[in-house]
Amino acid sequence: MISFFLLINILPFSAVAQHCHDNFLGTKALYTSPDQKYTPAPVGYAPVFIDHVGRHGARHLTKDVKTTQAYRLLLKADSINELSAKGKQLKQMVIALLKIEKGNTKFISAEGRDELRGLGERMYLNYPTVFHKNLSISVATTKEIRTKQSADAFLEGLNSKLKDTAPAKFYNDDLALRFYDLSPAYKTFENKVDSSTIMLGFEKTNGFATLNKAVVNRIFTARFVQDLSQEQQAKFVADVFGFVAIVYSLNTEIRQAGYESNGLNFDSFFTCNELEKLGESDSLNENLKKGPGQDVNGIQVRVAVPLLVDFLNTSDEFLKTGNYNACLRFAHAETMAPFAALLQIASADQVIKHTSKVTAGWKPSEVIPLSANIQWVFYKRSDKPGYMVKVLLNEKEERIDGVDGRTFPYYRWNNLRAFYLAKLKKLNVTLSDNMNAYLTNLK
Repeated sequence: MISFFLLINILPFSAVAQHCHDNFLGTKALYTSPDQKYTPAPVGYAPVFIDHVGRHGARHLTKDVKTTQAYRLLLKADSINELSAKGKQLKQMVIALLKIEKGNTKFISAEGRDELRGLGERMYLNYPTVFHKNLSISVATTKEIRTKQSADAFLEGLNSKLKDTAPAKFYNDDLALRFYDLSPAYKTFENKVDSSTIMLGFEKTNGFATLNKAVVNRIFTARFVQDLSQEQQAKFVADVFGFVAIVYSLNTEIRQAGYESNGLNFDSFFTCNELEKLGESDSLNENLKKGPGQDVNGIQVRVAVPLLVDFLNTSDEFLKTGNYNACLRFAHAETMAPFAALLQIASADQVIKHTSKVTAGWKPSEVIPLSANIQWVFYKRSDKPGYMVKVLLNEKEERIDGVDGRTFPYYRWNNLRAFYLAKLKKLNVTLSDNMNAYLTNLK
């Protein structure tokens, strides 16, 4: 029997049932391990080294609920009795989310830990020969705690399959993994995207002013709404949409706090069509800022050069010294999207051809979901010189546009390396260049 206390915490959150597809989640989509059989390696070849970069796992909010426009407006309207019935319902949900998130801001969630543990386990199960001898792993994270938590969860999964715990050398590498924060020109570009012609045109064509007003009219009285600017309405809707997306990552924490998952169904304040449109807007914005956008050679892709240089240098070091079995890096969506485009991974480097089909060629839920990852898996044949490399995006075998694919999904390392060196040469970059200077001078 449900306790009286729990009952009063659940009943106010009841909402109209909806069965919308969750494809609006975009970059907040939970990671799904691939259900596929890998192509057998060429005869005699076995995996010997992995160069890896991944996004942190499913997470909590990155800012306190109290700092949001939604929280402030809900409390203000409530204090002067300007909330509708659904507005009161939303306010209670937001207060519940505030309690759930207290002390957890910026951390990965239980769902995120499970994602990363699974990735670590599958890395061993798929490539056991990489970890058969002389165990040593390099682990790079950023200044954000969720990347260190992700690394710990990944290693927990990996070590659960090893006979002996793999020694791991941890270090911070914001230069290679948070390059987007270190380029003044890129920051200027990023700030202009929200007010760019393409974003404003998309919002106008899809009636976002009308959409935003429809949502706030469900929450507040007409008198309160008339005093809200279009900018305030848009920010309020964006905040609540953010709450919609985040609860998918918090199922365990919601239950632990004594609520039912459907008790925080923020999506009940939107129609399915509104969720889809908001998701498309987010996807377009993410693509323009972090993905191939309208120019696969744009600054939003070239900013990832430091990570490509790091991948090439660590791969070269392995071939020379064999010091590490794997180089693991844990970073962010802003790291993964431009890197995937820079590598010319076929499913991640398609430019926007028409804004009416913003997810036709580049789908954030497939390119940079939570726990997204890119792996270079090196294969060696003991009786033959040279290496073969398989490139994976989210554990799926991927083609590299522009590289001889006759042996796909395995590429000759000499060919793949030469391809990326030629790409760097066009950008006037060498493997020994100072990457801080590169980012400072990037145009």
